[in-house]
Amino acid sequence: MRHFSVFLIVVCTAIPAIAEAPPLKVSIGEMVEGISCASDPTQTYTLYIPSSYSNDRQWPVLLVFDPRGRSLLAAELFRTAAETYGWIIVSSDNTRSDGPMEPNTIALQALWPEIHERLPTDFDRIYAAGFSGGAAVAYVLSRATRELAGIIACGGRHFPEYLEGNDVPIFVTAGSLDFNYREMHLLDDFLEKQGNPHRLAIFEGTHSWMPSSVAGEAVEWFEVVAMQRDLREADSELVSSLLAADMAAAEALVAGGRELDAARRFREIQQIYEGLADSAAARGRAKEIETTAGFREQAKVFKKSNAFERRCDESVNNGLAALRSSDIPSPLARLARDFQIDDLQQRAKQREPMGLAAQRCLNGLYTGLSFYVPRDSAAVGRYAHAATAYELAVMIREDNPVIWYNLACMRARLGRDEAAMEALGKALDTGFNRTELLDSDEDLDSLRDRDDFKQLLVAAGR
Repeated sequence: MRHFSVFLIVVCTAIPAIAEAPPLKVSIGEMVEGISCASDPTQTYTLYIPSSYSNDRQWPVLLVFDPRGRSLLAAELFRTAAETYGWIIVSSDNTRSDGPMEPNTIALQALWPEIHERLPTDFDRIYAAGFSGGAAVAYVLSRATRELAGIIACGGRHFPEYLEGNDVPIFVTAGSLDFNYREMHLLDDFLEKQGNPHRLAIFEGTHSWMPSSVAGEAVEWFEVVAMQRDLREADSELVSSLLAADMAAAEALVAGGRELDAARRFREIQQIYEGLADSAAARGRAKEIETTAGFREQAKVFKKSNAFERRCDESVNNGLAALRSSDIPSPLARLARDFQIDDLQQRAKQREPMGLAAQRCLNGLYTGLSFYVPRDSAAVGRYAHAATAYELAVMIREDNPVIWYNLACMRARLGRDEAAMEALGKALDTGFNRTELLDSDEDLDSLRDRDDFKQLLVAAGR
């Protein structure tokens, strides 16, 4: 166990400061935003110190990596659990996804000294939580330092090259409609084969951070893992309470007709409580459930839907790549057929799990068409490709005002003024509220002398 001098000035509580960096001034039990890193003041974070804080011990620290640097939003998900179990939260303002790794490297280089030199960190219990590309940041940090006690990976992708040979425990979670749902299952399978402690938790939702209830479950799971790995003092009462809650949750899955999920959860319970409590009942329930007809049928259907989703993902990725690289985009109707938009929309109406798989495929396609392809295409002046992507996106989802607005911008860039006005009208009809952009956005310059554009400005209250 390594211990460094720590220095933190807290309201009503103080830790002596050392000279290398200025002391922190924060309030315990409150989220404090905009704290500058001592080694690089351009890097900032949100900090939470639990109200149980005292300066006579070191505390577990959770680093949080949001792919858009939304530090407060992400930190708040863990606040209740951090308060209950005495964890410090350090949530970066500077982590990013969908771009170069450099911003994340800079953020990590600044945050690592913070938790080692400015905060009262238990160096055996440093955790990282990341959503989407933020999960990959956590993998990279674990590989680079080998000092993480655990990772919470939410809605990310499966990168075995970052985790191979690393026995770090990982709590894996994703939304039931997340386009990275299958990737998180691949990660869970990889961890099972490699022997890492792991748990898979699926919540109702799309590509987003998990709800606070699942964040709390992750923190509780790591409390058990820490006891199993002798990283904290064993607490038989807490173990008994959490084991009972875990067993009850697994039985609820059985009662809900989800034998496949229940068997997996019982196996996870048996793995993580072994040596701390009698987990034979969990092992027995897993074996019992795996002999049922319901389990066998669900395993068969899951295998079928997973294969469908894999093929669909490959088709979507190939189609998006072809659209990006084409000299001239194919006609819209042909692209819609190639992407099988109508077929996926019909399949998405089916009952789960095939319907859910189709919805996830549509979500992945929509993300590519509404964000990645137009972003990359517009950046190099390929406005026709960007417009085509947006036009396909609104076939999938008609109610996103931002996509309609962006489509109007691309059409205006192409000189398709009538079509641009139509898309602007759709944007306002579906709730577009950034109306100040109508006055200033250069993409719309070709429309400004039109009478119908001036009327639209009046209708929008500009």
